[in-house]
Amino acid sequence: MFELTENNPPVEVPESEYQRLLGYPKNHELDGRARELADAARTWFSANGRPWIHAREIGALELTGGKSRIGGHEFSSRRLYDSFAAAAAHSAVVVAVSAGKECEETARQLWLESKPDEYFFLEIFGSAVVEHLIAQASGRICGWADLQQMAVLPHFSPGYSGWDVAEQVKLWNLISQDNRLQFPGELAVLDTGMLRPKKSLLAVFGVTRDVEKARRFSKLIPCENCPLPGCQYRRTAYRRAPAQFEVIRRQG
Repeated sequence: MFELTENNPPVEVPESEYQRLLGYPKNHELDGRARELADAARTWFSANGRPWIHAREIGALELTGGKSRIGGHEFSSRRLYDSFAAAAAHSAVVVAVSAGKECEETARQLWLESKPDEYFFLEIFGSAVVEHLIAQASGRICGWADLQQMAVLPHFSPGYSGWDVAEQVKLWNLISQDNRLQFPGELAVLDTGMLRPKKSLLAVFGVTRDVEKARRFSKLIPCENCPLPGCQYRRTAYRRAPAQFEVIRRQG
């Protein structure tokens, strides 16, 4: 069984991913004030951020009636069910990652200090950190699965297209149901499905022993959505990040 908990994992957000989230076109070179703000956010996080990762395999997976039942918790997403069924998934790895509450608290303070530009660049960097953490988790899960001659499906999260964000509550209950677990940082889920701290993500990765079946469905290979640089388990080029529920905008 796979289990991973990391407190303060290394964070090396690729510049291209940070700029993409900032809204700049591909291959754009930051300069002037934008360069200063981007570097300041990265430097602040390197010194003060407290990111963390938790992942755990759950072997109890049932697929019936268009719904997925993982560890006794039923999820209604048809897209989740279809991807698991297409790949003959036999288990799932549930994951929680967070950039840490410090990032959100500092960004809020910057806003209160009437520093909207500094606020915005740190907010965006926090989102880039979350993407980087889920990519790190994906790489570790893929490495474990490869050694077991299994394949891992792309991560899927409540709030993505085809999965009601309200099921974040169910997913968090599943992730945190083991009383032995000591999470590296704070995380809470509101009734609406919103996460606190908001620079966090809950996700599910399907796992299958039918590697050939997963390969026949290119969309079931996670690499296209994974920007992790230098991954030895990469099977195809990174193309895009999945659309996420969180919409980042300036406060006002």
